[in-house]
Amino acid sequence: MFASTERVELAAIWDELIGGTCKVASWSHDENTWSMVVTRGPDLARNRHPGLRHRDIEILEQALLCGVRKHVAVEAGLSCSSIAVILQSCFQFMGLNCLPSRIPGLVVAAAHARHHRSLTHPLNLRGRAEHKFSQQLITVPRPDTALQAWLAPAEHAVISLLIEGQCYSEIAQLRHTSIRTVANQVASGFRRLGVSGRAELLCLLARWSLEPPEPPARRPPSVVPSTARRAISRGIRLLEEASSSPHCLSPSPAT
Repeated sequence: MFASTERVELAAIWDELIGGTCKVASWSHDENTWSMVVTRGPDLARNRHPGLRHRDIEILEQALLCGVRKHVAVEAGLSCSSIAVILQSCFQFMGLNCLPSRIPGLVVAAAHARHHRSLTHPLNLRGRAEHKFSQQLITVPRPDTALQAWLAPAEHAVISLLIEGQCYSEIAQLRHTSIRTVANQVASGFRRLGVSGRAELLCLLARWSLEPPEPPARRPPSVVPSTARRAISRGIRLLEEASSSPHCLSPSPAT
């Protein structure tokens, strides 16, 4: 669970990111922590406008809070492709040069921390945006370590790499196994957790970091409905075909 000071700091960082007063310079993961470096400077403060539109901020936050792009599209009355374009534009504004399916978990956690702050006791953090230093390192405990109680060891290993932004082919290389095996392990782990993709998983972990759940007495079952087996097989076949091309497949469908 994130400490109260970490939650306040993440909420303040989120306000700065969407306000244009700081940018994500880099992010990283190690065995126990998620880290992110943000940069500030007079140029950012002077050039904040034009910034993100209010409508785009609403869509961005809804997408990061629920993790299912189709739900956001229905709510906004837009197509999924339009939502994807808006998210990509927002990420670039914040300094994130990555696909929506590879967004750092710490950015998702920041959005949830800001939402949690607004629901509980709003704080006046305007002064926090005027930091004098140009760079800041934010480090928090990895919330995905709690997944060990829900997942089998192999599932936990591949999903941890997926959270870090690795794609299926990269995970297969790191674990010296096949893409089919990785896809099966990821799908099995997602079923145990009741999520449909990486984006929804990051939302789940962000909620756990604010209000950690009770670990289950026993590992949840992972059962593949017979009607879904053919669809999974087709998806795995597409993954294997894509792995032979130079382009690296994104970790999961951007949901």
